[in-house]
Order: sequence, then structure tokens, then C-alpha cells
Amino acid sequence: MSNYDNGIIRDGEAIGEGNIIGNILGGVIRDGANKGEGNVLGHVDNGVIKDGASIGSGNALFNVKRGMVRNGSALGSGLAMGKISDFSINGMALEHPPEMVAAYHFLINKITK
Repeated sequence: MSNYDNGIIRDGEAIGEGNIIGNILGGVIRDGANKGEGNVLGHVDNGVIKDGASIGSGNALFNVKRGMVRNGSALGSGLAMGKISDFSINGMALEHPPEMVAAYHFLINKITK
């Protein structure tokens, strides 16, 4: 189980508990202990999750639209891989859904190989 609190993702079950595994700030996912710090792992660009170091760069991995995660490189394209709820992080439900799915992918469990 993982949890989210104020931009920080931890490996504990309760919000705010556990070891820090990364952070998210402005749609960019990093492996650092503080928001905006650490190596960039990927980012969200208008609902498309990419592996690049800055918004707009990198390869498109998948996209999030209307509650579904798809394997296409354009918003709404590709085969369905699951619902957003399949890739949830405790405490992150009120955040932007593509950011939650991207954080899950880069920090918790790879959705695509």
C-alpha cells in the first residue's frame, strides 16, 4: 500500500506514514524526498503520461480519459488497461487523475514494461 500527503508519496498504509518513495509537483514525478527535488522519472502532459524529463518531452506511455487508462499515445486512444481506481494511491483521490496514475506507474508499480 502507498499513500499521498501534500505532494509526497510514501510506502506506508496510513497517510503520512512510511518511507518516502517520491514526490509530484506540477505534473512531474521525481524520486526525491521533498517536492520538486530528485531525479525526474516522468510527467503528465494534458492527460498523457510520458517518460521525458520535462513537460512535452519523452515517449508517450499511456493516457487517462473519462475514468479509463489506455495504452495509446493520444488522449482517449488505445486499448483500455483498466480504470483509474485500479491504480489508486491512498489520499490522492482528490488530485488530478492522470497525476495519480503517473505516480502509481513511476513510483509504485510499472503499468507498462
